[in-house]
Amino acid sequence: MRRLRIVLADSHQEILELLKALLEPDFAVVSAVEDGQSLVVASEALRPDVVLTDIDIPILNGIQATRQLHKTLPECRVIFYSSHGEPKVMAAAFAAGAAGYVIKGSSQSVISSIRVAARHA
Repeated sequence: MRRLRIVLADSHQEILELLKALLEPDFAVVSAVEDGQSLVVASEALRPDVVLTDIDIPILNGIQATRQLHKTLPECRVIFYSSHGEPKVMAAAFAAGAAGYVIKGSSQSVISSIRVAARHA
């Protein structure tokens, strides 16, 4: 079975490295970027199955980047991995086209969310 291809986006390099180490055994992390503009460019070039992004990334925030990706890559599933747990923020993420939302701190939730989002693609 083909491994799911994932693009990661977070403004903190340490988090990107931790996510990559966590996900690489099960998934193919094809890119890790630190801002929303790079997220859109990398995703449009690499056409991943899943994007895992924070909301608080520079240039384009995660919600703005997701809106763009939802238009150009509607088959790509976007999952937010964020410290924001406010219902208003989460609702904005889903309105932008998110397939999932995980509060930072739960590695198992990230892995299971990716698997669920991929099954419902």
